[in-house]
Amino acid sequence: MTRQSSILILGLILALATACAGPEAEVEKQEAAQASYDIGLGALAEGNMAKAIGELQKAVEKEPQNARYHHALGNAYLRLPDADKAITAFRRAVELDPRFSDAYNDLGAAYLSRQQWDLAIDAFRKALANPRYLSPERAYINLGNAYLAQGRYQMAAEEFRRVADVVPQSPDGYFLLGRALLAQGKAAEAKEQLEKAIKIDGTVAIFQLEMGAVLTQLGDVTQAREHLQRAVDLNPAGPEAAEARRRLQGLK
Repeated sequence: MTRQSSILILGLILALATACAGPEAEVEKQEAAQASYDIGLGALAEGNMAKAIGELQKAVEKEPQNARYHHALGNAYLRLPDADKAITAFRRAVELDPRFSDAYNDLGAAYLSRQQWDLAIDAFRKALANPRYLSPERAYINLGNAYLAQGRYQMAAEEFRRVADVVPQSPDGYFLLGRALLAQGKAAEAKEQLEKAIKIDGTVAIFQLEMGAVLTQLGDVTQAREHLQRAVDLNPAGPEAAEARRRLQGLK
């Protein structure tokens, strides 16, 4: 065998070894990224934000094209809270996957935390533009709250009606719709919606507080007092109880 032939054969062997190692190395890299992601999610669930962010950053570094990893990192930053870094992570997630509705919704939530209403509304609408979005009620609620914060009560009511349509078994849509109607001065209609919320779950203090406020406006002092006292009893140390006590004092 000539020296030239030996070199050629050695080159072929090295090329084959590299070709075989490439896919294996990539699989190992993906598995390591997934492991960091799983650990990060676990830490996030436990409220260990430093560990969650550290692990999720590792996942992103190992697989920068994975939209889920950027989304999870954004959620960790949002809970920190660090809205700027959360927005950067969420925007990267939707760049990688333009149909990632949960990431758009959470991007909107990050903008809401900065009171950037128009950007938030745009993000929520993009989340809802995907007909395959499995949790549209999340974006409807956030979109309604954005309108509510702007004083656009009728538009807020429209979004909250959609929540009630999508998840009629949940009290949240009825409660929020009641709030939006009350803000428009429609106390009787608000009462009807709040009754639906309380019928589904009467153990939520803020539902009872809001009903007390509605009944006060309608002049039903006796029923108003009952609901306000119920708000106090359900969570005596909570902010709803403090507001309910203040309102009860005003009824005397």
